[in-house]
Amino acid sequence: MALRNKIAPICVILLSCVLGLAETDASSEREEAMAELNALFVDILPWLAQTYDPVSGGFYESIGLKEGKEPKAYGPDIQSTFFAIIILDNAGLVDTMPPEVKEKMIGYFHSRQDPETGYFIDPDFPDMWENQRVLGRALSFSIGSLRILGSEPLYPLPGQPRPKTTAKTPSAPASKAQPAAPAASSSNTGKTTAPKPTAPKPTAPKANNVYIVPTEAEVSQIDLSRVPPHLVSVEAFRQWLDDRPWHFSWTALDNLSSQKQLIKGLPPQLRDPLIDEAMRYVGERQEPDTGLIGGGNPEVRISGAFKFVRFCVDTGRPVPRAEEMRDSLIAWFKSEPEIDKIFFIRNACDMMNDLSKQTGQQVTDEQLVEITRFSTKQLKHFRQDDGAFLSRTSGSYVNPNDLYLGSKAIPAKAGFQSEMNGTSNAHRVWKTIYWIAGQERPDMTMEDFWEVVARQDFDNTPEPVAAESNTYIVP
Repeated sequence: MALRNKIAPICVILLSCVLGLAETDASSEREEAMAELNALFVDILPWLAQTYDPVSGGFYESIGLKEGKEPKAYGPDIQSTFFAIIILDNAGLVDTMPPEVKEKMIGYFHSRQDPETGYFIDPDFPDMWENQRVLGRALSFSIGSLRILGSEPLYPLPGQPRPKTTAKTPSAPASKAQPAAPAASSSNTGKTTAPKPTAPKPTAPKANNVYIVPTEAEVSQIDLSRVPPHLVSVEAFRQWLDDRPWHFSWTALDNLSSQKQLIKGLPPQLRDPLIDEAMRYVGERQEPDTGLIGGGNPEVRISGAFKFVRFCVDTGRPVPRAEEMRDSLIAWFKSEPEIDKIFFIRNACDMMNDLSKQTGQQVTDEQLVEITRFSTKQLKHFRQDDGAFLSRTSGSYVNPNDLYLGSKAIPAKAGFQSEMNGTSNAHRVWKTIYWIAGQERPDMTMEDFWEVVARQDFDNTPEPVAAESNTYIVP
């Protein structure tokens, strides 16, 4: 008995030592994996500074576009400007932004809001009117950017009632007149048009009342011509959902996700039934054992599921079959696929963060190291010599506002180079992995960022290269 009493404490001590060593090894592995990831982002801010346009207050998609090296003379775009503002905000640079720059950025978005419909349209891209997905994204991006900058839209948003006060004057010159949108239509690419209402010109809302939900009496007076045609009823919305390309999950559910800002802005009597219908419709297509929806390869299906998860989270609905989705996602990370589009990495990491919250199941240290190492390895394939990231390993493309995809793709004549979409997605991966880890991400700093922006020689931008053809095919 005495011998047993002596051995027992020794065993406890030995076990504690072994567990302590294992914990130290796991912590060391985690720190090593994170350090390798951090090293990919040291040069993003110098690259970002070169994409700013002081004339418009927006950001170009790439340095090649800004320097006029591409086949079309596209200017800054809403999507790129939003992505840039997100990165600046995360780096604490919105807080140190010179007042004249902030005013210029706010003016960029104000000048792009169409007073009749409430949508935000870049004057260089009138074809935005023909794509409901792009319109929905630009709406979300513009509202989000203005919120970060401490401002708000000038006019009522799509589907919102028109106030009776006199319109405010934009803080920047108004964009050129936008073309009238054609009649409503839909296709498998997510294209539908938003017809302009015939009501009188809108006026600016009273302070902060853009976001107030109208009363039932106000709803009865709403002109449905201000509501996109596919959202005027559950039946119209169901038909629109039927027309999505469900054989390619990512596109179908990205189309749905792009509409959430529009749907959330509708009166509750219309908004809630539409959300209910979306949940019912997608739920019927969801696989019980995997939680995935629709067709495509594993990356396409994971990205489609991510878009649905974001729709649920952003509309305040629980994610159906969240545990099955999470299991599918962990298995996908373990398979270590080779990735040719940076969006697949970002979508998977973001989805893991959302599903961990939904299920209450945090990733283990081993899973965190696997996710981090996989993401770092894949991100290296997209990082360019200019310090930022491109979107596709196949090459660089000119794609402002995500308008020119598939057969409309425009190969970049400036060659392989970083662009704002790829850089934003890489930055999001970095942020999300730290969220998953429950750790604070290292600061991304550049003390002289605004001085570098101010010192750029904007007066010597080369003339854009003339387009050889209006047709561009992905090689």
